[in-house]
Amino acid sequence: MLVGTDKPPPLGFGWIVVGLLAICVAIGFAFPWLWRVRERSGVWSVLWRTTTLGALVGFVLAALFGLGGSGEPSAPPMGRIDYAIWFTVVTIVGSVNGVIVGLAAIIAQPR
Repeated sequence: MLVGTDKPPPLGFGWIVVGLLAICVAIGFAFPWLWRVRERSGVWSVLWRTTTLGALVGFVLAALFGLGGSGEPSAPPMGRIDYAIWFTVVTIVGSVNGVIVGLAAIIAQPR
């Protein structure tokens, strides 16, 4: 990620790295829980939970970044339609990421 950023990286870059690390650690801690869910309730229960959690994380991130403003003083303010699109897209991307995490947990489960 550092290769593609400005030199020196902006302060927001550091926050993105910290956020990604936190999400990765949380996923790592969630895998054993997801394996227990699979043993009790099956594969679809794992996918349902990860998709729902992914959508929730996406919605929270959309709120944090969307409502906090872009930080660009010359950017026009967002309207209702802009917010609706922003929240929808980021929530859907979170859901898709949740499916990917669920599939990774299913595939990585030790036998």
